[in-house]
Amino acid sequence: MNAKLIIKEKVMPESRLGKITSKRQLTIPKDFYDKLGLSTDIEIILDSDELRIRKYNGIEDSHDNFSDLILKSILDEGIEGKDEILKEFRLRMNLLPLAMQDYIEDVRNRVVQDNRTSDELDKAIFGEE
Repeated sequence: MNAKLIIKEKVMPESRLGKITSKRQLTIPKDFYDKLGLSTDIEIILDSDELRIRKYNGIEDSHDNFSDLILKSILDEGIEGKDEILKEFRLRMNLLPLAMQDYIEDVRNRVVQDNRTSDELDKAIFGEE
């Protein structure tokens, strides 16, 4: 069996002009609101000179940079005090690139040692067709 490629169709972004009120409030066009299935909680991301707004996913659903998981693990371990939490959070965030490098190297080592053919790997991963 060969793995089937799923090609995601490229959709052109939609754009609207908007206004921000004197109270810094922004109105989201209804069709955008409906398409994204937004509620009263949204996530606003500042990325260079761009603001992005997206549906808010709780801590269990959003893992863009693992920061939510790292913070949850610190809180679950019972670390207390704002300064101690912040210190531990910064330490773990700084260790994340090293952990990813170790993970990638481990995967590469496992792949090198795996003597299965691509068809055998496909069956192991995707099952029988």
